[in-house]
Amino acid sequence: MTAIHPGEAYAAQLLAIIQAPGAEAKDQLLASCRPPLANQIWQLPKLPSRPGREDWLREGKPPRRRRGLQHPNSRAQFLHAIWHIEVSAIDLAVLCSLSGAGMPEDFHAEQLRIAREEAAHAALVAARLEALGHPPGRDPVHFRLWEAACACRNLGEHLVVIPRFLEARGLDVNADLLPRILAYDEASHAVLNRIYQDEIGHVASGTRWHHYWCTRQGLQAEEHFRQVIEEHALLRHPSPAPLDHAGRRAAGFSTQELDCLQPSAGGNAP
Repeated sequence: MTAIHPGEAYAAQLLAIIQAPGAEAKDQLLASCRPPLANQIWQLPKLPSRPGREDWLREGKPPRRRRGLQHPNSRAQFLHAIWHIEVSAIDLAVLCSLSGAGMPEDFHAEQLRIAREEAAHAALVAARLEALGHPPGRDPVHFRLWEAACACRNLGEHLVVIPRFLEARGLDVNADLLPRILAYDEASHAVLNRIYQDEIGHVASGTRWHHYWCTRQGLQAEEHFRQVIEEHALLRHPSPAPLDHAGRRAAGFSTQELDCLQPSAGGNAP
């Protein structure tokens, strides 16, 4: 019998998590997943066009919220979108580890921890949706986050596009939203505030490991950040909220990086 290389076995575990049908199933597999020893390598397997989801979840264009947060249905639609973002974030953290063959053990341990925290976030939002009478699966969902991650050519690009751009935009949205939702829904505010605080740490992890990866590659981190932002045309869609300078600073963003996120700096925003 041919022995399975430890790195390949770990990669197979990660792929199984991505393919597992939903947040609970993914978290159950994560509970028994252990990071590989330092510098283990493997071939990146062929990724599915869509990560695993429950059979009852529909892909499609989510409904447009036509009313403000003072309306319960509008809040529920917003929370439904957040719920699927958190489910997607499990897959993105697992894919980050899967893309990091040869990285230190601490890197993989951190991605597995983040994936489990994202699963906890998804469970909190799902419970809130149930309480509001708007359970998960009521609205269709999209997979643009997964598509953005799959478009990355290497770990360095992933660390910029996912934690340092798309997840950091979540900080912007939450920082703008939290004071407004508190007046209407304290329970939802508590859930979103928990997510916001944890996500600062997740984005900070992306910053640290992006710097580490750039150092190994002989690249300047701030310049690489700018190049990836431009190459992936990430500023073509303006942010729905102002930059959360406090949260982003806590997550390790430099002044130069914050400056290049202004629409006029990237040259891609309308």
